[in-house]
Amino acid sequence: MSNYPEIGALNRIYIDHKVEIQFSTSSILTDKEDYRLVEFKLEGKVFNFFVEDERDDARLNYPLLNLCLVLRELEHYNESSDYLEWTRDHYLDPKNHEVLAHFKNLGLVYTEVEKIIGKIDSQISNWDFEMGSGASWELRKQGLT
Repeated sequence: MSNYPEIGALNRIYIDHKVEIQFSTSSILTDKEDYRLVEFKLEGKVFNFFVEDERDDARLNYPLLNLCLVLRELEHYNESSDYLEWTRDHYLDPKNHEVLAHFKNLGLVYTEVEKIIGKIDSQISNWDFEMGSGASWELRKQGLT
């Protein structure tokens, strides 16, 4: 598939757990256009939550890149020590009820997804993802073809 084991790992998750991902083209979190609603199916179980997509990667509609985006959102939830830290890190208003509901939903989704796939790992390092290098560049390139 590629010279990146990270992509192979994402592909195994995708195939082994019968992943399906559909990003909404219109439903966003509050006024944040880079937080789009996603329907994430995993072994037939359906999860709906918002996923940050500041680079508009979902437009490429490449399944492994979409999976990486979804897993990154769940990782970010888990890495935050609390709600206020999470909202600061994502530039969201902690007083907004929709944001709080999303955060609580992420907790439920995280727990259920972890039961299905084990440790949640988006495989691509934050550095590579943010810089658009390495395995993340390869995923984006595949989405362009």
